[in-house]
Amino acid sequence: MDGNDSGGPGNPYDLLDRATRRPWEGYIPPFRMAPGVFYISGNDWVGAYLIDTGDGLVLIDTGMHETVYLLLENLRRLRFSPTDIKKILVSHAHIDHIGGARTLKELTGAKVYLGERDLIFLGRPDLLGDEGKHTCGSVEPDELYSDAEPIRQGAIEIRTVSTPGHTPGCTSFFFEVVEKGGRRLRCGMHGGVGLNTMTSEYFATSGLPIGLRDEFIANLERLDRMEVDVCMPSHTNQVEILALRERITEDNNPYINPSVWHEFLRDRLGKVRALVERELGT
Repeated sequence: MDGNDSGGPGNPYDLLDRATRRPWEGYIPPFRMAPGVFYISGNDWVGAYLIDTGDGLVLIDTGMHETVYLLLENLRRLRFSPTDIKKILVSHAHIDHIGGARTLKELTGAKVYLGERDLIFLGRPDLLGDEGKHTCGSVEPDELYSDAEPIRQGAIEIRTVSTPGHTPGCTSFFFEVVEKGGRRLRCGMHGGVGLNTMTSEYFATSGLPIGLRDEFIANLERLDRMEVDVCMPSHTNQVEILALRERITEDNNPYINPSVWHEFLRDRLGKVRALVERELGT
């Protein structure tokens, strides 16, 4: 579960409790971030994105089980049907991203994808971030990601990049869409940057190897060398997207900003390095 370590109010467990116990309080209607790309989770904390490929839909992340009805309402508002969803890509196996996967798989018949190294999370409520306090149906992925094999649906090709750290199987996504004038836009989503799973205490209690922290840092540096026009955060407290949604028009898209991607990743690098320094007492 991504921690709220970017300056927003509350903590991730308060936000999860609000999202699952009183989801209507955080409802957000769908909004477009790029041609055929919509923020659709229905939740103002954890993101889920819908990609219209021209031949079926791809859903990135599912939110919590308790917020699935809001995601479905947003799907209806966009005039799509649940069965239009052909693929569900889960960024990592924390309850706020995979929680709705079982329900949505049953409703849509879509294939569910997951990073191989996150298979160990399935059946482990403590690692999922659930611990029996929330509903999360068990789901087995139909496919595992391969960085060497893009995911294709309709006119869209999604490149997956294994980015272990926040979880061992955390996966990031990159794809291109085309504006009316023919300009190509690269959209990108880092699969998980929460620092709540970067502390020595977390590694000791979870049993996961602390070497994941080094992988986390290395992957942030690697992704910072990539160029992204539209940055899609996995949580809205990581990159400001909600305040911009009223400004998007046919002629202006405030989400097209290549500098945001680098600022986002470098901010996370600074935070995780500061965390390590504090723990080492340097």
